[in-house]
Amino acid sequence: MPSFPLFIVGSPRSGTTFLCSVLNVHPLIQLTNECRVFALLKDTLEVGSYRPDLLSSACRERFNRFSRRTLGAWIERFYREELEITAPIWGDKHPSYADPTVLSGRLGSIEHLPRSGSCLRLIRELLPQARFIHIHRDPRQVANSLLHKHWIGSIDEGVRVWGQYVGEIIDFFDELPDESALTIPYRGLIEDPLATGTSIGRFLDLADASPISDFLISQRKAPTPFSDPVTDIADLYVIPGEPAGDGKLLALAGSAATHLGYAAA
Repeated sequence: MPSFPLFIVGSPRSGTTFLCSVLNVHPLIQLTNECRVFALLKDTLEVGSYRPDLLSSACRERFNRFSRRTLGAWIERFYREELEITAPIWGDKHPSYADPTVLSGRLGSIEHLPRSGSCLRLIRELLPQARFIHIHRDPRQVANSLLHKHWIGSIDEGVRVWGQYVGEIIDFFDELPDESALTIPYRGLIEDPLATGTSIGRFLDLADASPISDFLISQRKAPTPFSDPVTDIADLYVIPGEPAGDGKLLALAGSAATHLGYAAA
């Protein structure tokens, strides 16, 4: 069984936490839930290292070059030694890895945070063997969930937030070889667990993906409770219907909605 890092990405309220929990039932997979180590490293390399009170300008270029060459091994050692991750497939899930402002995708925050782009390319640079799974959900459902959480002020704003995250993920995935990137719909986890589990197993080179499929099937009968910030249980396990809304909302999501096959109800 090969060993490699795996990262789950998607917009907030799209099922990233649920998918992380699903994958962790497999004995060969151990993923942390929002470790955020890459957000810290990105801030160190692209913000902190340019502060003269923290690092001499004479050392900056060499520090950054050395860090980018060695931090991948350091991260794996942190996971293996300190977090005691022993499974061959290891990694993390966190929506902010695809966040244009690194720490927050909410539109109201953009003017207050550096527009440095997501952590996705840094992950790829430090861990070139990494694989990525993007789980996506209808932007109108995501917007309703964000509004329910009081994270945004309107449905329109929520749809635009979805477009920020997902647009950046799509652009990044276009740069990856097919064997490094998998895109799955949230609905697939709920409506077709066997096919979705098989697809994930094939992508991860798992000889037996049945623990994933079996867990997904079992959740439809007896769902496991999750704590915040996971999607509400009622959202998770009830097969979602087509969301209310029209083309105007999807237009706010941009070309990402069309790319992923979402159309106005």
